[in-house]
Amino acid sequence: QTELAPDLGSAPKSAQNETSADPLSLDRKVVQNASLSLKAPDVAQAADQIITLCGSKGGYTVSSRIYRENDRVSGRLALKVPQAGLLEVIDGISALGEVTDKVISTQDVTEEFYDAQARLKVLEAKEARLLGLMDRAANIAEIISIENELSKTRGEIEVLSGRLQLLANATQYSLININLVEGVPGSVKAPQGTWGKAWQSLINSLNGVINFGSNTLVFLFAAIPWLVIASLLALLVRWMYPKLSSRLFRNKSLTLE
Repeated sequence: QTELAPDLGSAPKSAQNETSADPLSLDRKVVQNASLSLKAPDVAQAADQIITLCGSKGGYTVSSRIYRENDRVSGRLALKVPQAGLLEVIDGISALGEVTDKVISTQDVTEEFYDAQARLKVLEAKEARLLGLMDRAANIAEIISIENELSKTRGEIEVLSGRLQLLANATQYSLININLVEGVPGSVKAPQGTWGKAWQSLINSLNGVINFGSNTLVFLFAAIPWLVIASLLALLVRWMYPKLSSRLFRNKSLTLE
C-alpha cells in the first residue's frame, strides 16, 4: 500500500537556504510610485504631451480622463513607466506647468518577493511528489486522497504565482498618478501682512463688483425676449382697451333704454 509522505509541506534544504540567505546579497526588489498635481494653461494639450512623453520612455497609459467642472477644465492620468526612468519622466512632466504637489513613495518588497519565490519552489516540489505517488497509488481511496491534496497544492501555487507576477511588474514599472488643473503657472501669490491683506480685500471687493455687473448683464440679455413679449402684450391691451370700453358702454346704454 502506498502512503503519503508525512513531510510533503516541508521545504527542501535548497529552498530553506535561499530564504535564510543574507538579504544584502539578494537583488533588491523595490516598488516606487509617484503622484503629481500640475497647473497648466491648456489641460488637454498638457495631457497629450504627458502621454507622448510616457510612450517615448517605454511606458504606457493606464487611464486618462479630461473633464469640465465649475467652468474649469481638469484632468486625471494614470501612467506606468519603467522604474529606471521614473525621475526623468517626472522632470519632463514638471516642465509642462507648475507643480503644486509631488509625492514619491518607495516600498522595499525584497523579503516578501524571495519568500514567495521559495515557497513556490516548495509547492512545485510537493506537486511533483504527489504526481509520483499518484502513479503508484494502489486503490481508489489513495487516488482520491492524493487528488484532493494535489488540487489544494495547485491552488496555492496559482495564488503565489499571481502574487510573484504582480510584485515583479510593480518593481519593474512605476505608477504615476497625475492631477491636472487649468491655470496660469506662476500666478502671483497673495501678499502677506496688514497691507497685503488690505490690498487683497480691495481686489476681492472689485472682483465681487465686476462679477455682480457681469451677472446682471447676463440676466438682462436673457430677459430681453420676455421683455419684448411683455411689451407687445401691453401694446395689445392698450389698443384693445378703448374699443372694449366703448362697446361695453354702448351695450349698457342700450340696456338702460
